[in-house]
Amino acid sequence: MTPSDWEFSPPLNNLPTPLSSFVGRHADLAKIRDLFQTYRFVTITGPGGAGKSRLALEVALARSDDFVDGCWLVELASITDPALVPHAIAGAVGVPEHRRRSLTDSLAVRLEASAALIVLDNCEHVVESVANVVTELLERCGLLRILATSRELVEIPGEVVVRVGGLALPSATGDQDLAVVTGAESVALFFERARAVQPNLTMTAATAAGAARICRYLDGLPLAIELAASRAASLDVERIAAHMDDQFGLLTSGNRAALRHHRTLVATMDWSYRLLSPAERTLFDRLAIFAGSFGIEEVDGVGRALSDGCAGLLAGLVSKSLVSFDPAAGPAPYRLLETVKSYGRAHLRASGDLGELQHVHASYFRDLAERAAAAFRTYAEHAWVNRLEAQHPDLRAALSHSIESGDAGTAIRLAGALAHFWQLHGHFREGLRWLATALAMSGEVDEWFTAWAHVGVGDLAMIHGDRAAAAAALDLSAAAFRGLGDGRGLARALQYRGLTAAFGDDLAPAERLIHESLALITDAGETGGLAHGWGLIMLAGVELGKEDYVAAARDAEAADRIMRVIGDREALGWAALIRAVAAWRTDRIDEATTEARVCLIAFLDAGGLYGASVGLMVASAVALSGSRITRMAELLGAAEALAATIGAMTVPFGMRWLTETFGNAVATLGPAAFEEHRLIGADRVRSDTAGYLAEVLDDLDVSIPHRAGKPLLTRREREVAALVARGRTNRQIARALGISERTAEVHVHNIAGKLGASGRAEVAVWFATDHALRGGEST
Repeated sequence: MTPSDWEFSPPLNNLPTPLSSFVGRHADLAKIRDLFQTYRFVTITGPGGAGKSRLALEVALARSDDFVDGCWLVELASITDPALVPHAIAGAVGVPEHRRRSLTDSLAVRLEASAALIVLDNCEHVVESVANVVTELLERCGLLRILATSRELVEIPGEVVVRVGGLALPSATGDQDLAVVTGAESVALFFERARAVQPNLTMTAATAAGAARICRYLDGLPLAIELAASRAASLDVERIAAHMDDQFGLLTSGNRAALRHHRTLVATMDWSYRLLSPAERTLFDRLAIFAGSFGIEEVDGVGRALSDGCAGLLAGLVSKSLVSFDPAAGPAPYRLLETVKSYGRAHLRASGDLGELQHVHASYFRDLAERAAAAFRTYAEHAWVNRLEAQHPDLRAALSHSIESGDAGTAIRLAGALAHFWQLHGHFREGLRWLATALAMSGEVDEWFTAWAHVGVGDLAMIHGDRAAAAAALDLSAAAFRGLGDGRGLARALQYRGLTAAFGDDLAPAERLIHESLALITDAGETGGLAHGWGLIMLAGVELGKEDYVAAARDAEAADRIMRVIGDREALGWAALIRAVAAWRTDRIDEATTEARVCLIAFLDAGGLYGASVGLMVASAVALSGSRITRMAELLGAAEALAATIGAMTVPFGMRWLTETFGNAVATLGPAAFEEHRLIGADRVRSDTAGYLAEVLDDLDVSIPHRAGKPLLTRREREVAALVARGRTNRQIARALGISERTAEVHVHNIAGKLGASGRAEVAVWFATDHALRGGEST
């Protein structure tokens, strides 16, 4: 993996690349740009189908370079529970949950000094929650700008409203000059989209007049125009206009604008729907059940009552602009615009099929989550976790339906299967809330699934710092597994229970519980499996606490051999970390350096933020043992900042060692100098997590004796030096590498220090010379 693959280093810009051109709205673009010079919260409002979302995206794309600390799109359409609004924002920005802070508080901490833009799309159904979050963020983050789209106003102090309706229409009675008619925004959009499906379409007086008539009937609404234009593949413009005459003749009376726009859009949807084949209509209705994006597999799974040929039917719906398709979206490239989805849902309600299809949908995603759970902690885990994150909206919808419909079995199975996913991606509070709600339901549920759901609660609660809740859940799980005679399940419950005891500094009961779990595994004939490997890692951790470093290293090595076969990257990280600590505590610094690097690589590949923070603490201790006190202080600051983002806990014996070690360092370096370097590390890891950790890996690599001939600069520093040699400013370097301007400044300062250069010109000369000596190899 490369640094860009590391999941906990989110991009500073998640804006999607539009797949079609943006037509019109130039005045609105300029207006919103000017408003942001003075105001910090702008809401684009208007009827469905008016193009609010696309306008907001275009504003963000046009202004993204101005927001050097981040520019993020947050899609709220799939959020049905208002409590999940902060989760959606945090997910886009890349802020994990913190055990001692609310998500909104964590967002404010992350954004308090950030020149950033957040786009909140489709707020109307969760507007009260949006109002609360936006108010707190704007009060605490003075440089932040927020752009919202909503059919309702958010109605908080400081909100500035931009109202949009249809695109500009040609005059019905005035100048009919061809250039004037086709210059109207609505007509220009019609021809742009019509030519996408009918490239031979020519612009004549007749076609222009027909297009003008169509656009006037459709009130200039972009979505309605695009639906009509998609029919140009099989109908000429005049025939489409004739259909409009039949369809919209009753809509030309003087209704209020908002009501007229709504009725126009519904009539357009009705017309498009009637032109579908029966099979296309059935598929279209079923697609409305998806809360977020979906792929062919999901269509086949939820639309299984259909005959073969879903792919062909889906392609037809894409060509008719009823389904959006983004080939860059991975395994889930299809989605329905919210307005189109609402229309399809209305059909499902009217037909009485909605409840049955929601049940099919929930069952499908339950099975999907259980397939993913079976692949967790193997080499396939990364792909499965990414897929679950992409389909989190539908997993949430499946959970909501199961709970609301009283289907306790599906709710508990689905929540239990997702527990490890929630833990890996930092959705601690959300996962605990879903699990608690599901477990509180009444109804007939297989006790085995309930027991595993309690294991999930124990895991999430333990990492989140609630040891009492973790112990209670794991005790319930252990009792259930004993009653069922399930030795494997009991072993896992006892392991987590032992780990909970270790976090409470109760090492004797922790060791007893883990030994009991290992005996169960042996009796069941499952040595060499996942539970065996994790049992050895947990035992090795307890042995570290007892300062039995030989036993700890031995058991960690045995676990490593097991986990390399299985493919559990996180487990490999912990095994290497235990070996690093054992080597550090016994003054084998070269070995500790090597193992610290191995553990960080494993945690980075696994996307393990918590493990990476602990790995950095070990790396800082190793640096101190190598008499690199300033480097140690910087690494410590980075480790603390990384751990603070989630409120991660460290075992008590580990904290005692680190406190003692770093206390000596402060005394040697002096409090002021120590704190200065500590803050540098914290600042750098916050602004460019992946880049900083890649630099740490390079630094550890150089520190290993047999690697002493490695290059003077790290990989990231060479990238910066290359840009300095090209005359780039710190701001330009930051944009090119996706880092903050402050981080770019620190890199340039460090490079100059390493090279003994007096300024950027000498850095440029050094790079040019070194590059030539290397034969012009790529940086």
